[in-house]
Parts: sequence; structure tokens; C-alpha cells
Amino acid sequence: MSDKVKDIELPEFITMVLDSDETVANQVREANIDAEAIIAKHKKNIDKYGVSTGTAFAVARLKEAILEANSESVKGLLVGYRDRYGSNAPVRMPVLSSTGEHTEIVNWGTTVKTGDSKVEIPFPCIGSLRVLYDGEYKGVPNIRLISAEKFENLSASDAILRLGKIAKSAGEIDGSDELHVVVVKGKISYVAPATKWKGKERDGNWQIWLPNARDTPVMQPVMQISLETEGGNMIRSIFERQRNGTPTIMVEDFIPLCEDAVKMSTDPVEQARFFGEIIRGREVIIVGFVTKYSPQPEINYIDLNAYAIFDAKVGKQTTIAKNAKEESVEDETEEEAPAKKASKPAAKPSTKKPAGKDGAGAADALKDKIRKYCDVLGITPSDLTPEKVIENLAQGKSKAFVESILEELVAE
Repeated sequence: MSDKVKDIELPEFITMVLDSDETVANQVREANIDAEAIIAKHKKNIDKYGVSTGTAFAVARLKEAILEANSESVKGLLVGYRDRYGSNAPVRMPVLSSTGEHTEIVNWGTTVKTGDSKVEIPFPCIGSLRVLYDGEYKGVPNIRLISAEKFENLSASDAILRLGKIAKSAGEIDGSDELHVVVVKGKISYVAPATKWKGKERDGNWQIWLPNARDTPVMQPVMQISLETEGGNMIRSIFERQRNGTPTIMVEDFIPLCEDAVKMSTDPVEQARFFGEIIRGREVIIVGFVTKYSPQPEINYIDLNAYAIFDAKVGKQTTIAKNAKEESVEDETEEEAPAKKASKPAAKPSTKKPAGKDGAGAADALKDKIRKYCDVLGITPSDLTPEKVIENLAQGKSKAFVESILEELVAE
């Protein structure tokens, strides 16, 4: 047997590759794959290898072709991804549809195979992808990204206009959205630092501007952004610290404010307060995965793990943090931007209770009571505990509801 692949003629090498792995050979035949063409295409790159190495290389290329042949094609708006710091979990990315039927796919890493190379996904973009359905995990479909066929880059303005057409208001989110991707529009009410966990125990708070864990770290926001209560819903969006991923940020001056906040203080609570005071009232679009829908008598708590945040309206300048770089882009005004047609998502039947007097109104009323109570006693909301508030001002209210109100007041 020759020592190098280059010493073997192509027909003989093809036979050698297929004979080396019977399972792969059978899968090649079942998927009707042209093994000869694939091996011939790569042989010039593996001629330098020894026979065993070259054979393994060719088998790996056939396995890739088998995956692509068995995969399905999906197309949609791609805006960002997420994973978790300190975890070996894959990166998760939403594929957004104009019909409102969004999906989440997983990928091991932040690059995707395109042709014979691997590239970073250019968020935001329209992507044509090949995916494979791997069953379910905890009730959520596990859809694996295999390769990308094509990307169509989008400007910030185009992405915002497209998102605006499929976004739900905060009050439209309901129980049917749990464990699904959502696009939600609302005004920022307050910002809090993200909780740091040690196992299942709280271990303080993260700084709001931190690097991820890549070999070449990328700075990213780490925080909880809550939207104004609407229709009895309180949306809490978590931008977790990530391992390989980085959320897409298209909100004016978001990143400079994060940088200034961590220069101003080393206390995450103070950082979040500084940032939140300036960003409060900003109308934004957040793309996230609903991890929990928790209806309470007074209010419905909805927790999102966020992939991306955008200004809700097209402006002159949007700051972008995507993949491994930051850049500024000049955008068209809303009038100048081309209006693209998109079908409106069908409304889902609501499973939440009507807000009534115990929804947003109850939250505002309790805030007023707490403010007056603090004025009389000469204290601040941070001096109060949920138990103290329930005892004196909110008899019959849930602890979770009171905690959220206190968090908002402390952040003001």
C-alpha cells in the first residue's frame, strides 16, 4: 500500500474510502449522493496526507454531504444568537418568519458551513439555511443548523422596518408563547443587573458590561431590561453573559452608555441605575425566547432570554454590536427606507386573564402608595422589604408582584 494519497489513482482511492466505512457507504447510496464527485473534488487537497489520514478526511466530507442531503431548507430573518457563560451548551439562534411562526435553531459554534468554508453569520440578514430535526429536548424542538445556502445582508433600517411588522406589543404576549421565540415591542421601564448564579444559588450580580469567553473576548451587555407593563403583562428580558455568542445591539448610544456606566461605578446596581435612568422610556423591539409565562392575580410575569434589541423606529444612527466587532452605520430615515411587504401574523387566542383593576393599574397604584409612604417616613424604596410592603400597603398581594414593584422603584 502506498504511503501517500497522491500515489493512488482516483478510482482506487474512491473504492478505498467507501470500503473503509460500510455505514457511510450505505448512507451515501440511500441519499443518492455522488460520492465520486465529492472525493474527486477534495482529492487534490488531501494528496499530501498519508492514506489513513486522507481516507478519514474523505469520509468526513461524505458525512457532511449526507447531513445536507437529509436536511431541510428554511428561510427567515436572522438577528442574533445566545448561549450561556460557563456552559457547554450550543449557540441558539432564532429564524424569524413574516407569518409569526418563528423557530429557534442550535449550532455548535458561531460559524456556519457555506460551500467549502465556514463563515460568521452577518446579522441582521435574510438567511437560507439547511437544518436537521433532532427530536425534542424538554418539550422544545431541537433543530440543528447544518449549513447555509445564502445570506442577504440587511441595513439596520431595513431590519427595524421588517421587525416592526411582525412585532407584538407587550400586552399581546400570552401563555401560548411560552417556550417559543417572540418579537416584542414596548418602552423600557427599568434596567437591573443580571443575577449571577452558583449552581442554583444566587451569587450576587454581574457587571452590566462584560466580555464573553471567546479566545478573543467580545464585550457585551449583561442585564435585565423590563418593558412598561401593558395589558397586565410585565416583560423581563435577560441579556445573559454569554460564552461564545454576542447579542445584536441596534439601539442608539446603548454601548457607549454601558461603557460609561462601568467607568462610573463598580457596583452593578449603580451601573444599572445610571444606564436605566437614561434609557428609560425608549421604545425598542426585543427578540427573545420565552422561558417562563407566570400568570399571577395582579399581573402576568413573562421572562425572555434575549438575542437582540433594536430601536423601534429608524433613526439617523444606530450602534451595532454583532459577532466579533462593533461599528456605526448611517441609516435611512423612515421615510427614505423602502417599505417591504410582509404578512401580518395571525393573532393567537389569549390565555391570560384580563388586566382589569389588578393589572397595570394595580402596579401604578401600589407604586404611588410606596412613594407616599417613603416620603412620610423619610426613607427610600431600597429600605423596604416585600414583607414590609405587604404588611402595611399591599395586603393580599403576592410577594413576587411586590418584589417587582420595589425593583422598579429602586431603579428609578
